[in-house]
Amino acid sequence: MADISLFDAIRIPFPVLAAVDWRPYHFAIQRFHFVVRIAHIMSMAAFFGGIGMLDFRLMGWRGTVPLRAFAEHVLPWVWATFTVTVITGLALFLYDPVAVGAHAYWTPKLISIGLGLVNAAMFHRGGYVVALAAERRMPVSARVAGALSLLCWSAALVFACMDTEGVPKVFLR
Repeated sequence: MADISLFDAIRIPFPVLAAVDWRPYHFAIQRFHFVVRIAHIMSMAAFFGGIGMLDFRLMGWRGTVPLRAFAEHVLPWVWATFTVTVITGLALFLYDPVAVGAHAYWTPKLISIGLGLVNAAMFHRGGYVVALAAERRMPVSARVAGALSLLCWSAALVFACMDTEGVPKVFLR
């Protein structure tokens, strides 16, 4: 049974999750599930570290470091770790989509990730060139984009943490 949550209205319907469930994949990956989970957590941590550094720089922290040079070093790392996070996250979801989809905070996590990507795309399309041209102080658009990005990715991380197993019903001594 699914956990009860404020987000019940936006959950992915059970028939959709059940249609995605493919037992041969489940059994094939079962022996390596812990490796995929470790890779997901490690790549997620690395991604969050890289995006956090970039967001703080956009918000004006460490203003002595030129944004262009900083972004050229950090962005490839961010994209690489994001790619690994997405691939391993998809592998974990497909391992048991019904169980994963039943978690109360899974859909809000996906929404937070989507909002983070939309924020990045909008900033890259509009304010990134202006921010690169800034000598000292970051423009307001860069500061807002950095703060929104940090908020979205932090929310995704918080929702991921809240999606873990609940408190045990029996305490062993």
